[in-house]
Amino acid sequence: MKTLGFQSRSSKQGPRNLALTLTLAAVSLAGVASAQTIRTTVDDNLVTFADVQPMMSQGRVMVPVRGVFEYMNASVVWDANSRTVTAQRGTDVIRLPINSNYASVNGNQMRLDAPASITNGRTMVPLRFLSEALGASVEWIASTRTVEIVTTGTIATIPPALNDTVVAHMSPGIVIPFTLNTKLSSNASRVGDRFTAPLDTSGADQYNRLPKGTTLEGRVSAVSAKIGDTPGALGLEFDRITLPDGSRHRIDGVLHGLDGNSVTTENGKLVAKASSKKDDLKYVGYGAGAGALVSVLTKGNLLTDSLIGGALGYLFGTIDKAKVRDVALDTGTRFGVRLTNDLAFRVPADGIK
Repeated sequence: MKTLGFQSRSSKQGPRNLALTLTLAAVSLAGVASAQTIRTTVDDNLVTFADVQPMMSQGRVMVPVRGVFEYMNASVVWDANSRTVTAQRGTDVIRLPINSNYASVNGNQMRLDAPASITNGRTMVPLRFLSEALGASVEWIASTRTVEIVTTGTIATIPPALNDTVVAHMSPGIVIPFTLNTKLSSNASRVGDRFTAPLDTSGADQYNRLPKGTTLEGRVSAVSAKIGDTPGALGLEFDRITLPDGSRHRIDGVLHGLDGNSVTTENGKLVAKASSKKDDLKYVGYGAGAGALVSVLTKGNLLTDSLIGGALGYLFGTIDKAKVRDVALDTGTRFGVRLTNDLAFRVPADGIK
Protein backbone atom coordinates (compact mmCIF):
# COMPACT_ATOMS: atom_id res chain seq x y z
CA MET A 1 0.00 0.00 0.00
CA LYS A 2 1.34 3.43 -0.95
CA THR A 3 1.60 5.81 1.96
CA LEU A 4 0.32 9.29 1.36
CA GLY A 5 2.35 12.10 2.88
CA PHE A 6 6.00 11.78 3.94
CA GLN A 7 8.39 8.86 3.93
CA SER A 8 10.59 8.41 6.96
CA ARG A 9 14.28 8.15 6.08
CA SER A 10 15.73 7.63 9.52
CA SER A 11 19.23 6.93 8.23
CA LYS A 12 19.44 10.34 6.52
CA GLN A 13 17.01 12.47 8.47
CA GLY A 14 17.02 12.86 12.20
CA PRO A 15 14.02 13.71 14.40
CA ARG A 16 14.84 17.42 14.33
CA ASN A 17 14.99 17.59 10.52
CA LEU A 18 11.86 15.47 10.22
CA ALA A 19 10.00 17.80 12.57
CA LEU A 20 11.12 20.79 10.51
CA THR A 21 9.96 19.10 7.31
CA LEU A 22 6.55 18.30 8.78
CA THR A 23 6.20 21.85 10.11
CA LEU A 24 6.96 23.38 6.71
CA ALA A 25 4.55 20.97 5.05
CA ALA A 26 1.83 21.88 7.53
CA VAL A 27 2.36 25.57 6.82
CA SER A 28 2.18 24.88 3.09
CA LEU A 29 -1.03 22.89 3.45
CA ALA A 30 -2.51 25.58 5.68
CA GLY A 31 -1.76 28.14 2.99
CA VAL A 32 -3.58 26.06 0.38
CA ALA A 33 -6.54 25.57 2.70
CA SER A 34 -6.77 29.25 3.58
CA ALA A 35 -6.87 30.18 -0.09
CA GLN A 36 -10.00 28.07 -0.46
CA THR A 37 -11.82 29.10 2.69
CA ILE A 38 -14.18 31.56 0.98
CA ARG A 39 -16.88 29.76 -1.01
CA THR A 40 -19.09 31.54 -3.53
CA THR A 41 -22.46 30.34 -4.82
CA VAL A 42 -24.80 31.81 -7.43
CA ASP A 43 -28.40 30.60 -7.10
CA ASP A 44 -27.10 27.64 -5.04
CA ASN A 45 -24.51 26.70 -7.71
CA LEU A 46 -20.94 26.56 -6.42
CA VAL A 47 -18.59 28.84 -8.37
CA THR A 48 -15.14 27.38 -9.03
CA PHE A 49 -12.04 29.43 -9.81
CA ALA A 50 -9.18 28.16 -11.96
CA ASP A 51 -6.31 29.78 -10.08
CA VAL A 52 -6.72 32.94 -8.00
CA GLN A 53 -9.29 32.40 -5.25
CA PRO A 54 -11.63 34.87 -3.51
CA MET A 55 -9.93 36.80 -0.73
CA MET A 56 -10.63 39.39 1.93
CA SER A 57 -9.43 42.96 1.41
CA GLN A 58 -10.36 45.82 3.74
CA GLY A 59 -13.20 43.70 5.12
CA ARG A 60 -14.63 43.06 1.65
CA VAL A 61 -14.67 39.84 -0.38
CA MET A 62 -12.74 40.30 -3.63
CA VAL A 63 -13.17 37.81 -6.48
CA PRO A 64 -11.71 37.30 -9.96
CA VAL A 65 -13.98 39.22 -12.30
CA ARG A 66 -14.51 36.22 -14.55
CA GLY A 67 -16.31 33.24 -13.09
CA VAL A 68 -18.94 34.76 -10.83
CA PHE A 69 -20.29 37.08 -13.49
CA GLU A 70 -20.45 34.34 -16.10
CA TYR A 71 -22.74 32.47 -13.69
CA MET A 72 -24.82 35.66 -13.49
CA ASN A 73 -25.03 35.89 -17.30
CA ALA A 74 -23.07 39.13 -17.25
CA SER A 75 -20.54 40.02 -19.93
CA VAL A 76 -17.13 41.28 -18.81
CA VAL A 77 -14.72 43.39 -20.88
CA TRP A 78 -11.19 44.50 -19.92
CA ASP A 79 -9.80 47.70 -21.43
CA ALA A 80 -6.02 47.56 -21.06
CA ASN A 81 -5.50 51.16 -22.20
CA SER A 82 -7.73 52.71 -19.51
CA ARG A 83 -7.26 49.77 -17.09
CA THR A 84 -11.03 49.58 -16.66
CA VAL A 85 -13.36 46.62 -16.16
CA THR A 86 -16.83 46.88 -17.68
CA ALA A 87 -19.57 44.46 -16.63
CA GLN A 88 -23.00 44.38 -18.24
CA ARG A 89 -26.12 42.40 -17.36
CA GLY A 90 -29.32 43.30 -19.12
CA THR A 91 -29.46 47.09 -19.25
CA ASP A 92 -27.17 47.58 -16.26
CA VAL A 93 -23.63 48.70 -17.11
CA ILE A 94 -20.88 49.04 -14.50
CA ARG A 95 -17.40 50.45 -15.11
CA LEU A 96 -14.63 50.05 -12.55
CA PRO A 97 -11.22 51.64 -13.10
CA ILE A 98 -8.41 49.72 -11.40
CA ASN A 99 -7.28 51.22 -8.06
CA SER A 100 -10.08 53.79 -8.09
CA ASN A 101 -12.45 54.33 -5.17
CA TYR A 102 -15.25 55.18 -7.57
CA ALA A 103 -17.28 53.22 -10.11
CA SER A 104 -19.89 54.16 -12.68
CA VAL A 105 -23.30 52.47 -12.49
CA ASN A 106 -25.49 53.29 -15.47
CA GLY A 107 -23.67 56.61 -15.73
CA ASN A 108 -23.99 57.46 -12.03
CA GLN A 109 -20.83 57.69 -9.92
CA MET A 110 -20.71 55.54 -6.78
CA ARG A 111 -18.02 55.27 -4.11
CA LEU A 112 -16.50 51.84 -3.44
CA ASP A 113 -15.50 50.47 -0.04
CA ALA A 114 -12.65 48.63 -1.78
CA PRO A 115 -11.26 49.48 -5.24
CA ALA A 116 -10.79 46.94 -8.03
CA SER A 117 -7.22 45.62 -8.16
CA ILE A 118 -4.87 43.22 -9.96
CA THR A 119 -3.68 40.06 -8.15
CA ASN A 120 -1.41 37.55 -9.90
CA GLY A 121 -2.59 38.78 -13.27
CA ARG A 122 -6.29 38.53 -12.39
CA THR A 123 -8.64 41.46 -12.01
CA MET A 124 -10.19 41.34 -8.54
CA VAL A 125 -13.44 43.17 -7.86
CA PRO A 126 -15.52 43.82 -4.71
CA LEU A 127 -18.10 41.07 -4.98
CA ARG A 128 -20.93 42.60 -2.97
CA PHE A 129 -20.93 45.91 -4.81
CA LEU A 130 -20.83 44.42 -8.30
CA SER A 131 -23.40 41.71 -7.54
CA GLU A 132 -25.90 44.14 -6.08
CA ALA A 133 -25.27 46.76 -8.76
CA LEU A 134 -26.11 44.05 -11.30
CA GLY A 135 -29.40 43.39 -9.53
CA ALA A 136 -28.49 40.44 -7.30
CA SER A 137 -28.87 39.84 -3.58
CA VAL A 138 -25.68 39.00 -1.67
CA GLU A 139 -25.36 37.48 1.80
CA TRP A 140 -22.25 36.53 3.80
CA ILE A 141 -22.64 33.29 5.82
CA ALA A 142 -19.91 33.58 8.43
CA SER A 143 -20.32 30.05 9.82
CA THR A 144 -19.37 28.46 6.47
CA ARG A 145 -17.44 31.43 5.04
CA THR A 146 -19.74 31.41 2.05
CA VAL A 147 -20.91 34.27 -0.14
CA GLU A 148 -24.43 33.47 -1.38
CA ILE A 149 -25.60 35.36 -4.47
CA VAL A 150 -29.25 35.17 -5.50
CA THR A 151 -30.23 36.46 -8.93
CA THR A 152 -33.77 35.02 -9.02
CA GLY A 153 -36.39 37.75 -8.94
CA THR A 154 -33.98 40.58 -9.69
CA ILE A 155 -33.36 42.65 -12.81
CA ALA A 156 -33.82 39.66 -15.12
CA THR A 157 -37.52 39.43 -14.22
CA ILE A 158 -38.34 43.15 -14.35
CA PRO A 159 -40.83 43.85 -17.15
CA PRO A 160 -39.33 45.70 -20.15
CA ALA A 161 -41.43 48.77 -19.34
CA LEU A 162 -39.36 49.24 -16.17
CA ASN A 163 -35.95 48.63 -17.71
CA ASP A 164 -35.46 52.37 -18.30
CA THR A 165 -34.21 52.99 -14.78
CA VAL A 166 -31.79 55.15 -12.85
CA VAL A 167 -29.94 54.49 -9.60
CA ALA A 168 -31.26 56.35 -6.56
CA HIS A 169 -29.39 56.70 -3.28
CA MET A 170 -30.18 57.05 0.40
CA SER A 171 -27.31 58.21 2.60
CA PRO A 172 -26.14 56.92 6.00
CA GLY A 173 -28.12 58.51 8.84
CA ILE A 174 -31.46 58.41 7.03
CA VAL A 175 -34.10 56.46 8.97
CA ILE A 176 -36.53 54.33 6.96
CA PRO A 177 -39.88 53.54 8.66
CA PHE A 178 -41.34 50.03 8.43
CA THR A 179 -44.36 48.21 9.87
CA LEU A 180 -43.86 44.69 11.22
CA ASN A 181 -45.66 41.87 9.38
CA THR A 182 -44.65 39.13 11.81
CA LYS A 183 -45.31 38.67 15.52
CA LEU A 184 -42.10 38.55 17.55
CA SER A 185 -41.57 38.08 21.28
CA SER A 186 -38.74 37.53 23.72
CA ASN A 187 -40.31 34.35 25.14
CA ALA A 188 -41.29 32.61 21.86
CA SER A 189 -38.95 33.87 19.11
CA ARG A 190 -35.58 32.28 18.50
CA VAL A 191 -32.30 33.64 17.11
CA GLY A 192 -32.47 33.32 13.33
CA ASP A 193 -36.26 33.61 13.07
CA ARG A 194 -37.06 35.64 9.97
CA PHE A 195 -39.59 38.44 9.60
CA THR A 196 -40.86 40.87 6.97
CA ALA A 197 -42.01 44.47 7.26
CA PRO A 198 -43.52 46.67 4.52
CA LEU A 199 -42.30 50.22 4.01
CA ASP A 200 -44.43 52.74 5.91
CA THR A 201 -45.07 55.60 3.48
CA SER A 202 -47.92 57.08 5.56
CA GLY A 203 -50.20 56.72 2.56
CA ALA A 204 -47.88 58.35 0.02
CA ASP A 205 -46.61 56.70 -3.17
CA GLN A 206 -42.99 56.70 -2.01
CA TYR A 207 -40.55 57.50 0.76
CA ASN A 208 -37.41 59.28 -0.43
CA ARG A 209 -37.88 57.54 -3.82
CA LEU A 210 -38.41 54.11 -2.26
CA PRO A 211 -41.78 53.06 -3.73
CA LYS A 212 -44.80 51.98 -1.75
CA GLY A 213 -44.86 48.18 -1.62
CA THR A 214 -41.18 47.87 -0.72
CA THR A 215 -40.66 45.12 1.87
CA LEU A 216 -37.88 44.67 4.41
CA GLU A 217 -36.52 41.20 5.23
CA GLY A 218 -34.74 40.62 8.54
CA ARG A 219 -34.07 38.18 11.34
CA VAL A 220 -33.96 37.96 15.12
CA SER A 221 -30.32 38.51 16.15
CA ALA A 222 -30.59 38.19 19.94
CA VAL A 223 -33.31 37.06 22.31
CA SER A 224 -33.60 36.66 26.06
CA ALA A 225 -36.82 35.74 27.87
CA LYS A 226 -37.93 37.43 31.09
CA ILE A 227 -36.40 35.78 34.12
CA GLY A 228 -37.44 36.98 37.56
CA ASP A 229 -36.83 40.72 37.77
CA THR A 230 -34.86 40.78 34.53
CA PRO A 231 -37.00 41.88 31.55
CA GLY A 232 -37.06 40.09 28.23
CA ALA A 233 -35.02 41.50 25.36
CA LEU A 234 -35.09 41.18 21.59
CA GLY A 235 -32.58 42.28 18.93
CA LEU A 236 -33.21 42.61 15.19
CA GLU A 237 -30.94 42.51 12.13
CA PHE A 238 -31.86 43.56 8.60
CA ASP A 239 -30.79 41.76 5.42
CA ARG A 240 -32.41 43.24 2.32
CA ILE A 241 -35.33 45.11 0.82
CA THR A 242 -37.49 43.91 -2.06
CA LEU A 243 -39.02 46.53 -4.34
CA PRO A 244 -42.41 46.09 -6.02
CA ASP A 245 -40.68 45.24 -9.32
CA GLY A 246 -39.03 42.21 -7.66
CA SER A 247 -35.51 43.64 -7.42
CA ARG A 248 -33.73 43.00 -4.12
CA HIS A 249 -31.07 45.12 -2.50
CA ARG A 250 -28.91 44.52 0.57
CA ILE A 251 -29.50 47.03 3.36
CA ASP A 252 -26.92 47.98 5.99
CA GLY A 253 -28.76 49.47 8.93
CA VAL A 254 -29.58 49.23 12.62
CA LEU A 255 -32.73 49.45 14.71
CA HIS A 256 -33.78 53.03 15.42
CA GLY A 257 -36.64 54.83 17.13
CA LEU A 258 -39.21 56.97 15.31
CA ASP A 259 -40.07 59.30 18.19
CA GLY A 260 -39.19 62.98 18.36
CA ASN A 261 -36.15 62.31 20.52
CA SER A 262 -34.71 59.95 17.91
CA VAL A 263 -35.41 61.57 14.53
CA THR A 264 -35.95 64.90 12.86
CA THR A 265 -37.63 65.57 9.51
CA GLU A 266 -35.54 67.06 6.69
CA ASN A 267 -36.96 67.52 3.18
CA GLY A 268 -39.60 64.88 3.73
CA LYS A 269 -37.30 62.22 5.15
CA LEU A 270 -36.46 61.13 8.68
CA VAL A 271 -32.89 61.73 9.82
CA ALA A 272 -31.36 60.32 13.00
CA LYS A 273 -30.43 62.83 15.66
CA ALA A 274 -26.76 62.65 16.64
CA SER A 275 -27.59 61.89 20.27
CA SER A 276 -29.73 58.88 19.28
CA LYS A 277 -27.22 57.08 17.07
CA LYS A 278 -26.71 53.81 18.94
CA ASP A 279 -25.72 50.61 17.17
CA ASP A 280 -26.74 48.30 20.03
CA LEU A 281 -30.43 49.15 20.45
CA LYS A 282 -32.61 46.26 21.58
CA TYR A 283 -36.27 45.96 22.49
CA VAL A 284 -36.53 45.47 26.25
CA GLY A 285 -39.69 44.43 28.07
CA TYR A 286 -40.19 47.31 30.44
CA GLY A 287 -43.16 49.64 30.81
CA ALA A 288 -46.58 49.69 29.20
CA GLY A 289 -45.61 49.48 25.51
CA ALA A 290 -44.67 46.54 23.32
CA GLY A 291 -41.02 47.04 24.23
CA ALA A 292 -38.76 49.95 25.09
CA LEU A 293 -35.83 50.64 22.75
CA VAL A 294 -32.80 50.58 24.99
CA SER A 295 -29.08 50.73 24.27
CA VAL A 296 -28.12 47.48 25.95
CA LEU A 297 -24.56 46.32 26.52
CA THR A 298 -23.92 42.96 24.90
CA LYS A 299 -21.27 40.29 25.00
CA GLY A 300 -20.93 39.16 21.42
CA ASN A 301 -24.44 38.32 20.24
CA LEU A 302 -25.48 36.91 23.60
CA LEU A 303 -27.51 39.14 25.84
CA THR A 304 -26.71 38.44 29.48
CA ASP A 305 -29.25 38.93 32.26
CA SER A 306 -26.84 40.94 34.40
CA LEU A 307 -25.98 43.35 31.58
CA ILE A 308 -29.62 43.90 30.66
CA GLY A 309 -30.57 44.49 34.26
CA GLY A 310 -27.57 46.77 34.77
CA ALA A 311 -28.41 48.82 31.68
CA LEU A 312 -32.02 49.28 32.76
CA GLY A 313 -31.00 50.08 36.29
CA TYR A 314 -28.67 52.75 34.98
CA LEU A 315 -31.26 54.24 32.62
CA PHE A 316 -34.23 54.18 34.93
CA GLY A 317 -32.46 54.62 38.25
CA THR A 318 -34.24 51.72 39.87
CA ILE A 319 -36.26 49.01 38.16
CA ASP A 320 -39.95 48.88 38.99
CA LYS A 321 -40.60 45.14 39.23
CA ALA A 322 -44.23 45.67 38.29
CA LYS A 323 -43.13 46.98 34.86
CA VAL A 324 -40.81 44.09 34.05
CA ARG A 325 -42.16 41.73 31.37
CA ASP A 326 -41.39 40.04 28.04
CA VAL A 327 -41.14 41.92 24.76
CA ALA A 328 -44.22 41.41 22.56
CA LEU A 329 -44.09 42.96 19.09
CA ASP A 330 -47.39 42.50 17.28
CA THR A 331 -48.07 42.87 13.58
CA GLY A 332 -48.42 46.55 12.81
CA THR A 333 -45.59 47.60 15.16
CA ARG A 334 -43.72 50.56 13.64
CA PHE A 335 -39.94 50.81 13.84
CA GLY A 336 -37.11 52.56 12.04
CA VAL A 337 -33.96 51.33 10.29
CA ARG A 338 -31.08 53.81 10.39
CA LEU A 339 -28.80 53.35 7.39
CA THR A 340 -25.14 52.83 8.24
CA ASN A 341 -24.06 52.62 4.59
CA ASP A 342 -25.28 54.09 1.33
CA LEU A 343 -28.39 52.31 -0.04
CA ALA A 344 -28.58 52.23 -3.84
CA PHE A 345 -31.65 51.02 -5.73
CA ARG A 346 -33.15 51.36 -9.19
CA VAL A 347 -36.25 53.41 -9.92
CA PRO A 348 -37.96 54.36 -13.20
CA ALA A 349 -36.03 57.06 -15.04
CA ASP A 350 -39.01 59.42 -14.99
CA GLY A 351 -39.04 59.22 -11.18
CA ILE A 352 -41.86 58.40 -8.79
CA LYS A 353 -44.62 60.93 -8.51
